[in-house]
Amino acid sequence: MKEKWTEKIREYLIPRMDAELTTALDRQSLRNICNVSLAVFFFEILSILVFMTTAGWRFEGSTLVSFYSVGFCAAISLICFLVSRRMMKNRNLPHWCYFVFKIFFYTVYTVWAIQVDMRHYKAEDQMMTFFTVQLMIVCFVMFRPWMSILLTTAAYAGLYAAAVYARGADGIDIFNYVILAVLSIVGMCIRFYTQIYLGRKEGRLKSDAKILEQYMRQDGLTGLQNRLALEEDAKNVDGRPMTAYMIDVNSFKMINDRYGHITGDAILKETGAILQRLFPKARYYRYGGDEFLVLSGREKGQNYGESVYAFQTNTAQGTCDVSLSIGSAGGTPETYDGLFEMISRADKALYEIKARMHSPRYGGQDRRRRDDSGSGTEKNGTEK
Repeated sequence: MKEKWTEKIREYLIPRMDAELTTALDRQSLRNICNVSLAVFFFEILSILVFMTTAGWRFEGSTLVSFYSVGFCAAISLICFLVSRRMMKNRNLPHWCYFVFKIFFYTVYTVWAIQVDMRHYKAEDQMMTFFTVQLMIVCFVMFRPWMSILLTTAAYAGLYAAAVYARGADGIDIFNYVILAVLSIVGMCIRFYTQIYLGRKEGRLKSDAKILEQYMRQDGLTGLQNRLALEEDAKNVDGRPMTAYMIDVNSFKMINDRYGHITGDAILKETGAILQRLFPKARYYRYGGDEFLVLSGREKGQNYGESVYAFQTNTAQGTCDVSLSIGSAGGTPETYDGLFEMISRADKALYEIKARMHSPRYGGQDRRRRDDSGSGTEKNGTEK
C-alpha cells in the first residue's frame, strides 16, 4: 500500500511525458514569456515617462532608486522578449534550453520583486510587487510540479528572510503568508496539468485526423492509394522525370462470373502486391475497378518492361490463370494537367495493348469496338 501511494506521488510530482508533449509545453511557456515580457516592457516604459513627468525630471534619493529599479525591469523585460522570440524561431531546441531560460525568467523577476518590496516594507508601505510577479508566473510559466514546489518555496522563503532581516518580519502574518505560498504552488500545478490535458487531447485529435486522412486516401480493398490521393499528389508535381504505368486485369468480368467476386477481390489484392514488386520505390494507386496506376521515378529499365504479366492464383474451383496488360508513358510533368496528360497517354497505350490481345490475329475479338448492331462493352473500370 505504501509503495502504491509512493508511486502515485512520484508520478504526480514527476509525470512521464513524451518528447512531443514536453516540447509543446515548453513552447507554450516560451510564447507566454515572449508576450508578457513585451507587455511588461511597455508598461514599465510608460511608468518611467509618467514618473519623470510628475517628478519634474529631478532624480535624487529614493526617487533615483525607483527610477533605476523600473529601468532595470524594463531592460530585463526587453532582453527576455528578444531572447524568447529568437528561441521561438528554432523548433529543434533541446528541453534543457527551455528549462534554463524559464529558470532565468523566474529568478530574475523574483529577486527584483523582493528588492522592490523590501524598499516598500522598510517604508511601511504595502508589498504588492512580489505577489504580482508570482501571479504572473502562475498564469504564464509552466514547470513540473516538483520544480514548482521548489521554486515557489524558495521564493517565499527568500521574501520572508529579507523581511526578517529588514524589520524582523514585523506586521507579516505567517499563517496568511504560508497560505499564499500554498495557493501559488497549487495554481502552478493546476496550470501544468491543465496544459497536459489539453496537449494530450490535441495530440489525440491530430492522430485521429492523420488516421482519417490515411483512410480517405487509401483503397480499402488493396491498401493502395486511391483517386483522391492521386488528385492531391498531382498538385505537387515538380518536373522530375517520371513514368506512368496503367495496368488492367484481363477478362476480369469473366473471372468474377466464373470464380465469384471473393476470388475477384483476392486477385485485385494480389495484383496490388505484384505491382509493388514489379515497380519498386514507386507510388501505387487503384485507379478504378480492376485498373491500377503506378507512377515511378526510376528509369524504365529498372522496372518491369513487358506489356503483359501473367500469374496463377488458387481458388475453390481450381487454379485460375490471370494476366495483366500494362501500358506506359514517360515525361517530366510540371503541372497537374501535365501529369494527367501523361497518364492519358499511358491509358491509350493500355488500350492498344488490349486491342491487340483481343484482335482476331491473336485468336480473340476486339471487345472495345462496337459490333454492327451498335452494341458492345466500353471501358468502365470493370469490364475490358
